[in-house]
Amino acid sequence: MSDYLRFGKPISKRNGLLLAGFLILFFLAMRALGLAHEYYLRVFNAVILMLVIGLSVLRYRSSLTEERYGSFFDLYKLALRTSFIGVATFSVFLAFYLDLIDPTFMMEIQEQESPGPYMSPISAAGIVFIEGFGSSFIFSYLVIQLLKKPTVQFESQEA
Repeated sequence: MSDYLRFGKPISKRNGLLLAGFLILFFLAMRALGLAHEYYLRVFNAVILMLVIGLSVLRYRSSLTEERYGSFFDLYKLALRTSFIGVATFSVFLAFYLDLIDPTFMMEIQEQESPGPYMSPISAAGIVFIEGFGSSFIFSYLVIQLLKKPTVQFESQEA
């Protein structure tokens, strides 16, 4: 069994649910504070996403028995799977929230956004999913590059 199947899948499932929990808590906090319409706060979604992806990569690397980094593709699969689980779970929550829990917020979105009356809770959640998972392709690559170990060591020689 490969290291990814043995360690990566459980790590991505656990951290994906952790990502969904953080995104839900952040959304509910912004809604409670009346800041749900402030789009610049979406930067914090990116920060949450990058931190959880970084946590997944570090946990995976620490679970490897040999002193090695792990292949880039295993790390990328791990990061994308973590992101997919987290963003998909948050999108499902958002669809239920807009449809059943707070339909007045959905009406506010329909009044203020450009797609307007054509937007439904499902389409709003779909847009959030596309944006979140699309950005995870870039953030996964960035986090892996930021956390990689140097692979070449040069010996310094004095002249």
